[in-house]
Amino acid sequence: MSRFFTNIFIIGLVVVALALVGGLVWANSAYLHSRPVDKSFLVPWLGARTFLQYGDSPYSLQATQRAQVTYYGRLAASREDPLSLWLPFPLELAYFPLALVPDYFLARAIWMACLEIALGGMAFLCLRLVEWKPPRSLILLGFLFFILWMYGVFCLLEGSGVGFIALAMAGFLLAFRNGQDELAGGLFLLTLVTPSLTGLFGFFFLWWILFRRKWRILGGAAMLLVVLLGFSFLLLPNWFLPFLRGWYAHLHHVNNPSSIKIFTFWSPVAGLRLGWGLAAFLFLIRCVEWGAAMRDDPRHVLWTICLTLAFMPFLGVPMTLASDVILYIPLMVLLGIVVHGQSVPKGWGTAGYLLGGLFLGGWALAGVLIAFRALNALAQVLYFLLPFLLVPSLYWVRWRFLRAPRPELHAAS
Repeated sequence: MSRFFTNIFIIGLVVVALALVGGLVWANSAYLHSRPVDKSFLVPWLGARTFLQYGDSPYSLQATQRAQVTYYGRLAASREDPLSLWLPFPLELAYFPLALVPDYFLARAIWMACLEIALGGMAFLCLRLVEWKPPRSLILLGFLFFILWMYGVFCLLEGSGVGFIALAMAGFLLAFRNGQDELAGGLFLLTLVTPSLTGLFGFFFLWWILFRRKWRILGGAAMLLVVLLGFSFLLLPNWFLPFLRGWYAHLHHVNNPSSIKIFTFWSPVAGLRLGWGLAAFLFLIRCVEWGAAMRDDPRHVLWTICLTLAFMPFLGVPMTLASDVILYIPLMVLLGIVVHGQSVPKGWGTAGYLLGGLFLGGWALAGVLIAFRALNALAQVLYFLLPFLLVPSLYWVRWRFLRAPRPELHAAS
């Protein structure tokens, strides 16, 4: 009898989960019908449909012209974005299931629902990473914070795949802590699909792997890479050179903000020097911290990874506001350090107040700037807001964290 009720309970959970996902897709679809077509999703989705429907390469002229007609209503002019596919084919494979959906808005709504689930999953993994067991009300606050705070909203509206990268990053850190080296290696590889965002982290951790001779982590990454490349070349043997051409064309029509561009906008001469000077100064600090983390102290590795991610917006690398969702991870690690050692009610209250204050304060600031129609200032302030809070805060808790017994990574040899 108990097994019967257990099965009924599981079925009920599945039905509720499907209903929630269906509700997300319906709400997303209703919202997206009021927005223009998003080329960051349209191009890879339509490229995958072209491949599955007609057998043409998603990098082919036919696929490119199909995207142009859908987006512009005509072929692109000489100075317009040609909408060539800029993703490597192993990443394009992620769009194949959605390519089976013939309606753009429905496919985009499903993609948006997957992003929402990914952000919620990242919140769950971050709680596991900092070893929290908060009450359900605080768990709900954390989930809502990840999805509905400004950077999460930008990620959803842009349809940016950085939400999935952030989920892979949180999973990698958790697997690394638990000594699951092969899984950590595979997730580490997935975090590197956007080198402009995670390249410095990847360089540091690869350096750490080689220095500490953690060959099982490297083996896990290599196995996944071989599988992805092998399957990609099996389906489309000549994808690599067309991908490079599409990526090069895409670079000429992307104007993402960077710290140097923002400083130069403030002051063409002093701002440019300030931007490069700050980037060089942080580069030196980063090298010092990387060198200090080479000893086999997993807590130091975690702290250095968080600092490396928090440094990224200050280093002159072009990034969108949606990219800052990956900074939720160092934010949650920082929050875990702050409340560690406090009594349970006090720790939960501190975490709730901090998350609530960040959520309301951020949206209040955005509302004030929008009310004054200072949209450029809004984008610039939000670009620096979260990393500006994280970098000094990480140094504030540095000594305490590196000597605290928890949370701790336990990397297997």
